[in-house]
Amino acid sequence: MIKDLYKSIPLVIASFLSGSYIYAQSSPPRLDGATIQRLVDTVTSKLLPIAGLLAFIFVVYGGYMWMISAGDPDKIKRAQGTLTWAIIGLIFTILVGLILKAILDAVA
Repeated sequence: MIKDLYKSIPLVIASFLSGSYIYAQSSPPRLDGATIQRLVDTVTSKLLPIAGLLAFIFVVYGGYMWMISAGDPDKIKRAQGTLTWAIIGLIFTILVGLILKAILDAVA
């Protein structure tokens, strides 16, 4: 059976090299300003709300960590770090959205 498999390898290679090519029916889309704007709009409409939601969840989680810390300085420090980075992430998300909107408005 393995000997038969080795005999069929040249046929498989020949079929790949025979020149039967598949051509696309239409040309690929052009990369113009409208295409880039649609792409950025799609990405920002999907990713920015998710990033904002994650930042909000981490703000709530950091507040919860602070409330259950029971005065332990180590836990309070960790909760403050979580809150700090969550707020930085939220600000970063808002700034990225505003910058992308400003760039797209200026280009379009």
